[in-house]
Amino acid sequence: MKVGFIGVGLIGGSMLKRLSKCGVECFVYDKNKSIMDLAIKENNATKLENFDSVDILLLALSPNNTLKFIEENHSKIGTKLVADVCGVKTCVKSIAEKYNINYCGLHPMAGREVGGYTNSKENLFNGANIVVTTKTPPQIIYEIIHLLGFGKVVYTTAEEHDKIISYTSQLCHIVSNTYAKNPQVYNCDGFTGGSFEDLTRVGKMDSELWTQLFDKNRENLISDINTIIVELQKYCDALKSNDNVALKNLIEEGSTILNNRTKN
Repeated sequence: MKVGFIGVGLIGGSMLKRLSKCGVECFVYDKNKSIMDLAIKENNATKLENFDSVDILLLALSPNNTLKFIEENHSKIGTKLVADVCGVKTCVKSIAEKYNINYCGLHPMAGREVGGYTNSKENLFNGANIVVTTKTPPQIIYEIIHLLGFGKVVYTTAEEHDKIISYTSQLCHIVSNTYAKNPQVYNCDGFTGGSFEDLTRVGKMDSELWTQLFDKNRENLISDINTIIVELQKYCDALKSNDNVALKNLIEEGSTILNNRTKN
């Protein structure tokens, strides 16, 4: 198996480190030459100069750069299998269809609070979920998923992926980032525990990357943000009116939903 990596940041670098340890022949291209050279040296890889030299191109780029790469290189790609690990899928699927690219969408549900190749880990995907947004992936995709150590494989469409990921990931980052903007964040040392740490963990984001992710999933995010605003307002109204019955009902409603989800 010969895998060509376009981009070796946190996700691409982690995949490269794992696959190279598994004996996969890896080829690398990254616009940052020093990072590319380091990745090649550390993983006994080769610089990717010709797409024909690999079985699959794995794009580990930001949304905008993923689209730009396909736009600029579609004629060179030809019938070569292209997979991406971008956090939004509908826009990538659309441009792949536009140029009749042999495309498979992947979204590893794993990451870290820090990015870049130097923070990548060969065991990053051990036991993690991976979402596949192509109906019938070719065999090489299953082989790569297995070698990377993923646990559960989830199949969906690009459109459904973006709708769900808006709620399960992107909204969480927005809420966490917003929560940190309370002035009391500077005056709470010694008062924080697990709840504070859990809620603020994903609030620190690469603004360039996450702006792209939010922008490419704009309508789903607007809907999810509006939903949480409505629910928060119910708590505010109950508190303002000293309505402890309503407050208790709101708490129980949310707790019941979470308990039922756990049972399922």
